[in-house]
Amino acid sequence: MDWLSEFPPGVLLLVVFLVVAVESLGVPLPGETVLIGATLLAASSGLNPVFVAAAAAGGAILGDSIGYWVGKRYGRRLLSVLNRRFPKQVGPKRLGAAVHLMRRWGPWAVFVGRFIAVLRIFSGPLAGMFRMTYPHFLLANAAGGIAWASLVVTVVTLLGSAATEFLHRFSWAALALAGAAAVVIAVVLVFRARRRAARPVEERTAVSLTEAELDELLSPSGSAALASAAPQTTPTAPTPSAAPVRTDLRAAIAAVFTPLRWALRTTPATTAFVTVFVALGVVTGGLWRPIDQAAWYPSFAYGVPSLEAGRWWTVLTGMFITADPLTYLIAILGAAVFGGWVEARFGTLRASAIFLSGHLVGILGALGAATALAQLDWPWAQSLATTLDVGPSCGILACVATATAFMRSPYRLRWRLLLLSWVSIALLYVGKIDDLEHWIATVVFVVVARLLIGEHRSTPRPTMRDWRLFAVAGLLVIGAVQLLVTLVPLDGPLGSTTLTQGSILDVGLDTVAILLIANWLRRGHRWAWWAAMVLTVGNLLTTLALVAFTWFAMVPLVASTIWISASVLWVGQAVVLVLSRHAFRVAANQTRRRLPGAVGPGARRARARAAELLREDGGGPLSASALRPENRIFVTADGGHAVFYQQHAGVALALGEPIGARDGAPDAVLAFTAAAEQAGLTPAAFAVREPSIVPEGWRVSPLGRDLVLELPAANARDGGAGDPADNGPATEPEWSSILLPSDELPWELRSQIRALTSVWVSDRRVPELGLTVGASVETAGATGQARSAARSSVVTDARGTVLAAVTWLPIPGPGGTVGGWALDTVLRAVATDATGEAETPSSADVNRAVERALTDACRRFAAAGASTVSFSASGLARDGSEPDGVAVRTVAGIAHRVDPLHGFAEIAAVAERLGATSVPLFLACREDADQPRVAYAAAAGFLTGIRLRDLPALSGSLLVREQDGQSGPLPDDPSNRVGGHD
Repeated sequence: MDWLSEFPPGVLLLVVFLVVAVESLGVPLPGETVLIGATLLAASSGLNPVFVAAAAAGGAILGDSIGYWVGKRYGRRLLSVLNRRFPKQVGPKRLGAAVHLMRRWGPWAVFVGRFIAVLRIFSGPLAGMFRMTYPHFLLANAAGGIAWASLVVTVVTLLGSAATEFLHRFSWAALALAGAAAVVIAVVLVFRARRRAARPVEERTAVSLTEAELDELLSPSGSAALASAAPQTTPTAPTPSAAPVRTDLRAAIAAVFTPLRWALRTTPATTAFVTVFVALGVVTGGLWRPIDQAAWYPSFAYGVPSLEAGRWWTVLTGMFITADPLTYLIAILGAAVFGGWVEARFGTLRASAIFLSGHLVGILGALGAATALAQLDWPWAQSLATTLDVGPSCGILACVATATAFMRSPYRLRWRLLLLSWVSIALLYVGKIDDLEHWIATVVFVVVARLLIGEHRSTPRPTMRDWRLFAVAGLLVIGAVQLLVTLVPLDGPLGSTTLTQGSILDVGLDTVAILLIANWLRRGHRWAWWAAMVLTVGNLLTTLALVAFTWFAMVPLVASTIWISASVLWVGQAVVLVLSRHAFRVAANQTRRRLPGAVGPGARRARARAAELLREDGGGPLSASALRPENRIFVTADGGHAVFYQQHAGVALALGEPIGARDGAPDAVLAFTAAAEQAGLTPAAFAVREPSIVPEGWRVSPLGRDLVLELPAANARDGGAGDPADNGPATEPEWSSILLPSDELPWELRSQIRALTSVWVSDRRVPELGLTVGASVETAGATGQARSAARSSVVTDARGTVLAAVTWLPIPGPGGTVGGWALDTVLRAVATDATGEAETPSSADVNRAVERALTDACRRFAAAGASTVSFSASGLARDGSEPDGVAVRTVAGIAHRVDPLHGFAEIAAVAERLGATSVPLFLACREDADQPRVAYAAAAGFLTGIRLRDLPALSGSLLVREQDGQSGPLPDDPSNRVGGHD
């Protein structure tokens, strides 16, 4: 707790308040330890201990209250999921009994839980989950918080530093008693379950509660809900168990200790290490007090002084102890979780080698670096050479790095970057010997973990969502770090981060700028990217100017080294922004000027007029995506028609037909052409259904086809759109299919959709789509009107795993109605033959799931009164004809690249079986000389991060595939990669 001494009294009270409050929310922070340290500092600095107790009590009351409302808001959802998945284990009787116990003993549990190390973290959320009335909770919470804070402060004030050991012993003793009680309760519950299993079947019928019944059960009148929710059976005489009580009791004890036997059998090395680690913590007293001041500590701790003294064994003995209780707790959890996972996954010998080699690489690498740096005149390096350290953290981090190597996308890349960022920031701003050890061990094992365990996976490629997340997270991390070192000055490798007047102004301006642009940067706005780049470059130039002035003027450094330390982070942020520039294409409406002829001064009025025209006259299947933020709007001078287009590489690429009256479409295209040429742009039209609307003399090429299903006709015909969906449960009895607005999808389905998209984009290297069909990541994470209007058809198996997800956009009809639905995206699970993993579905199952999603959606759209379904308004579906021109060949190459995910041929087969008719689509430009530009514009709209040098390979990929007779994704070689990721 030495870092607390750096705070002034007011900040010290604020820190105590915040740490205790966050701990009470459910985050395992050392609230009690901080309170003890603050009380000792208050006694030595003259601060009234009553204020410390008040701050701790206020933090406990506030944190527990927030935790209560979190449990009350989201706890019912968790109970509902558990009741559906496990109706026997989480049935109405057990829920009713839990609610009864919480109502009877809940306030006392909240009060007593404040004095126990673990219960104080979860008492608030549990009370909210079981609907304890807030006045009762607040009374118990306030009494417990005040009593706990008063007791700790009083004991510490009276006993001084000796109180620290006493309170830690008391807390851990209470935790030990709670653990023993948990074992006894578990044995009793298992025993009762075995006795209950002998009852007749009708008495053990599992009941799944409805949402209304669950709400009523958790309401203040829960007893009535329990009576109505419980299964109604005729009372019968109790049937004695066939087995004697002693046999069931022995079986219950064996069942409770089965996880321990499983751990000893599956993870013997991890279990043995944790056991020895805890035993040494008890023997040395490290579980409840710091041991770095003990006389025997140098004989077991590793460091440069130990090696110079010949104590080479300390490299191994220091692995089994830590310096303080909090580190002990973290090390126990880390070794058990990550060490156990690695051992269960790769075996005892290989896991032991990973753990031990990670420990040795981190320790020996840091000691070697400290010895080499000690030769320099650098205070930080001199301190490294005199510091001792203990703990198994390097081995644990090696296991963590190994675990991240086998996570699914997108978590693999995100966790690696999070891990590397954490150890790098700790080294930059704290820079102790253990931070250097962690950095070396983490970097080495992130790089070589896959080689050590003999398995190889492709390096994940960040998706557009990942790039935006990295850019925003980088800014937020920089802002948070600068604010943190503002409150807690640190001495890192580059010096002290004590603020000066100039650096305080700099941190304040950075924080305000980050808060202003972070949300817009997350949404992919181009102006936010430029603002972030200006902020980044401005900070770097300011630091360079100060260093140059100091160098040339030969004067002391005028700014705090906080600027120099932050500059390292700003360099990393600049690299991320440069690499992610293709992910920020959404222009701000108020600055996006349209071609001459647009109504009003900017895009908002043009977009509003286009929306009015869609409500008045409706539109075709492609106009369902007209108002996407990536599209631009041109409105004719009379305001009667609107053309939505995208602008890439000097090409104004109109998408589909103009919005408005059909008889004026040719004139609208002529006006758009004239405005584009006047602005120096090359006009072109993409996915046009009527070639007659383009100006005379233009080059018109068949692009592909749309498959349109007339739903009333399909329903009137036997075996129409409803049949495949109706027959689905007969062939896949355990599958379920839903059709919901995209913003109403359950969180677990949205998270699976995002994860599957990242698997395809990162691991399978399928490009992300834009233009007239949306990227699955953006569809799953969209916000606002686009997401609320879209519909998602999702098929899941019996385990709740997403097999297929199809997104539909509404086709505007006259008068603001929905005339039909246009297929937007198709996302399918990765099949077994593509991954080789046994838990993934087969290709046949995935294909049937896609067909089920399509046919179910058609049936439900028809039942809702829709008249039309378009299966390929994007123009990517081929009609079998030879591509005519480089632009059409480029679009065909894009279709083949995304076909493993989207499945155009399979969609066409399903549509034709349902009776859909083929509608040809065309691409039009002024002349053949415009074809290369139009080809690049189409590719830039469809693919994120396309480069000009990728265009020849893209446009020629179709011919290569036809000559080779291949099907499926292209071979993964550098010449076939698109999007700037070689």
